[in-house]
Amino acid sequence: MKKFMVSFFAMCTLMLCAALNPAQGASYPDKPITLMTAFNAGGGSDVSHRLLEKYAKGIFAQPLVIIYKPGAGGEIGWTWLSQAKPDGYTIGGIDLPHIVLQPMLRAAGQPGYQTDQLNPICNLVYDANVVMVPEKSPWKTFADLINHAKANPGKVKVATVGKLTGDHIFLLQIEKLTGAKFNQVPYAGSGKAIPALQSGEVDAYFGSGSSFLRMENTRGLAIGSADKYELCPDVPTLRELGYDIVSGKYRGIASPVGIPKEASDYLQAKFAEICANPEYQKAVKSSGLMPDFRDAKGLADIIQAEERQVREILKGIDLKSAK
Repeated sequence: MKKFMVSFFAMCTLMLCAALNPAQGASYPDKPITLMTAFNAGGGSDVSHRLLEKYAKGIFAQPLVIIYKPGAGGEIGWTWLSQAKPDGYTIGGIDLPHIVLQPMLRAAGQPGYQTDQLNPICNLVYDANVVMVPEKSPWKTFADLINHAKANPGKVKVATVGKLTGDHIFLLQIEKLTGAKFNQVPYAGSGKAIPALQSGEVDAYFGSGSSFLRMENTRGLAIGSADKYELCPDVPTLRELGYDIVSGKYRGIASPVGIPKEASDYLQAKFAEICANPEYQKAVKSSGLMPDFRDAKGLADIIQAEERQVREILKGIDLKSAK
């Protein structure tokens, strides 16, 4: 009887410990992982995430479940992500330079995330920015567009994916170095900006190369890559045209700050495995994006570099006009 009672109490102790520590002994992940997209369906971020969802099968132990939190150039989604439970089951796509530009220019006291509230997991792809117009546009070259805009300040309507985004800083760079002034028309993601360009609602679109490559009847006048861009070899770089402008978007994955190390290590390793898959890389290029995997430290370095570049670009620019 005594032996039975000792065993009984030992079993009860184990059961109590398990109840108090339900995660103990469970391996991460033991349920689906939510992947937040901060823009509307159909844009470059969504395309990137849908490829992750597809190629994660057989690599991730649980499915990636994509949700959308669009608005304010991604700011709504990133604010939501920064406030999510840091348990490793909520992650989100981040775009640069958006995530350094928005907090930098946000009015004091206005609610929203801070860049350091987004914990870097890895970078996935690079997406060079393109100056694009409809094929029927009278502007055949970048010089044609700039000359017309300088002669008609504020008259040329240019689509972007929102104020304080990579598209916006691209527009500001072009205005600063050319002296032209445009009328920015912000949209909630490229899924909205693309039809605006194709319908003639705007005259041009300063946006992602992935958007340009998905569109028909569109002419690229210049691209922001540092060198000839593999996916758009016929579009001249802005540097070739005499303007020292390098502009594009890094698209990566982040989590709320404070997720368990086990989860962070797992996510980084599994995304690295996906990104090393030749079939995934081929699919990424086919979607208009360039594979560019960086680990957590590599993405953190990109964030710091983008912050320095944005501050340099904004020197001498009226910040009120950038909002």
